Amino acid sequence: MPTAIIAKRFQTERFTLLTDERVRVSDYQFGHNNRGERDVWIERSEKGERFLSQISFEGDAYAVRKEIYTKRCYILREKSAGHFFFLDQNDCGFWLHNESFSGAETFFGDESVKITNWLTGDNGSAVTLL
Repeated sequence: MPTAIIAKRFQTERFTLLTDERVRVSDYQFGHNNRGERDVWIERSEKGERFLSQISFEGDAYAVRKEIYTKRCYILREKSAGHFFFLDQNDCGFWLHNESFSGAETFFGDESVKITNWLTGDNGSAVTLL
């Protein structure tokens, strides 16, 4: 018996869309109880857009982590807690990543249309840009 795929609801009211191309996640926890900073930025090229990130810890910088190329990348900020989230759009819909880029929520179909309308302001209410 096939399993039904249930689309998740993207909570537009939860986020603010940032116009920044680069953000710093301060007090970033990684490894075995390490805390540092993580810079995340958007790279654009003829291949598309992707997120790049680099962790800094006690004066040292780790290698730049490169995510896969997508159509578009957006940086969001959670209104309630101030955490950063990273949204990318591909041919199947949208992927929402947290600050660690570990796992992602996927949004497709009608939710993908809703997110596109929210990002472009075509939903009857303006997107808050910071």
